[in-house]
Amino acid sequence: MTKFTHNPLLNCTLRTAGLASVNGAKFGLVRKKPDGTPRAHQGIDLACATGYRVYAVEDGVVVDVVKANSGFGWVVTLACNVGGKPVYPFYAHLSEIRVKSGQAVKAGDVIGLTGDTGNAAGMDTVAEGSHLHFGLKSRLSAGMGLSGWLDPLPYVTLK
Repeated sequence: MTKFTHNPLLNCTLRTAGLASVNGAKFGLVRKKPDGTPRAHQGIDLACATGYRVYAVEDGVVVDVVKANSGFGWVVTLACNVGGKPVYPFYAHLSEIRVKSGQAVKAGDVIGLTGDTGNAAGMDTVAEGSHLHFGLKSRLSAGMGLSGWLDPLPYVTLK
């Protein structure tokens, strides 16, 4: 498995605060709906307080910038290649976005700052569950289930 050229954060640690276990911070059917049935988590949650730099994991182009008040909140999506295949790194809950759609980025460029936007509102310290939601799409139009999403954990180096 090819690791990213750069991690999305300087120190990548899975979130545990506010979750039943560390597994809830991982990719897949790891969360539960109110009725107890499994719910998809389309990425990994990396613990960090708000205001930390978020980095491009590979050279690429910014293909989407969203500033929503719900769901994933403020989001940046890149288009790049890993192991010769196109992938779309997805950064959510940002407090600041420092790139524009169509902008070329290099691995290690700062693309924004961590935050508590969308459904992470109010989580502004690690103890309260503050995190970067980092996803990886196999196609730009991935939906709310797991179709079109990849597990980003094998590509990231954890602390």
